[in-house]
Amino acid sequence: MKLAVASCAKLQDTNPQPVWAEIQARRPDVLLLLGDNIYLSHDNHDEPAGLTAELQALYAAQFAEPNFAALLADLRARNCPVLAIYDDHDFLGNNRYGGDYGPALRQAARDAFIRAFAPAQTGGDVYHLHHLGPIDIAILDERFYRRSPAVSSTDRDAILGGTQWAWLEQIVHSPHQARYLVIASSTTLHTFGDESWEQYPAAFHRLVDLLHGREGALVLSGDVHRNAVYDDSGVIEIVTSAVARKGLIFGARRKNYGLLTFDDAKVNVDLQSLKSGSRFNFDIPLNHWELP
Repeated sequence: MKLAVASCAKLQDTNPQPVWAEIQARRPDVLLLLGDNIYLSHDNHDEPAGLTAELQALYAAQFAEPNFAALLADLRARNCPVLAIYDDHDFLGNNRYGGDYGPALRQAARDAFIRAFAPAQTGGDVYHLHHLGPIDIAILDERFYRRSPAVSSTDRDAILGGTQWAWLEQIVHSPHQARYLVIASSTTLHTFGDESWEQYPAAFHRLVDLLHGREGALVLSGDVHRNAVYDDSGVIEIVTSAVARKGLIFGARRKNYGLLTFDDAKVNVDLQSLKSGSRFNFDIPLNHWELP
C-alpha cells in the first residue's frame, strides 16, 4: 500500500507544477494532502463573502493546473482516494485560527474546502477516519476549533476541541485496530517552525501520551517547507512540506513530497527533495517501532 503525502503548493509562484507528474509516475494508492493546498493572497479577510470568492477561485485554478489535474484523473481512474485537509493559508490566512473569529467566517472557509475536495465527514466536521487496507488514517481538523496559544496553551482540548478529542481517543483505544495508524496533522507535532503542537503543552502531552508505545502509529505533518523526521518524544513524526513552492532566499523551486509504502512487516519512508540533505529513505519495522 503506497501513500503519497504532500503539502504547501502555491500556484502564484510555482506555475506549472511538474512535481505532480513525478508523483503520478510513482503510482500511489492514495494521495494525502496536508494543507496549504492553495494560498490566500492576503490574511485579513473579515467577511465571509470575500473569503468564499477568493477560496473558490484559488481552488479552481489549482484543480485546473495540468499536472495536478492529470494526477487526480489517474487516481480516480484507478479508484484511489484523494484525502485532504486545510491549514492556515487555505483556511483564514497565515497563523489564523477559526476559534478566534466569528462562526460565519470559519464556516465559509470550511464550506469552500468541502466544495473543492468533497471529503468524508464526521457529522458536519471534516475530520474523519479512513480505512485503507492495513492502515487507518485519522485526518484531523486543526483549524476550525483552534484558538491562539496565548489563550489556550493550557487547555487539554486545545487545537482539536473536545468532541474531536473524544473521537480521536476512541479510535486509538478501539479493539478493532488496523496494523498501522497514521495521524494526518496539518501542523507539526514537534517544533520546526513558528507553529506546532508544542505551543500547546497540555494538548501536546495529551497526544503524545495517547500515541506513545502504540506500535505502528505515526504522525504525518506539513506546513514548514522542509522534510524532516523526529521521534524524541517517543512518537514518530514524518514531515514533508513545500511540494510546489519557491525558496525564500534563492527563489529555487522546491519539490518536497513523501511516499510511504506499508506491508505486513514494515513501512518504507521515502522523502523526496531537490536538496540532498532533505532526502530520506529508510524502513521502520513494525516489531521495532522507532526511527533507525
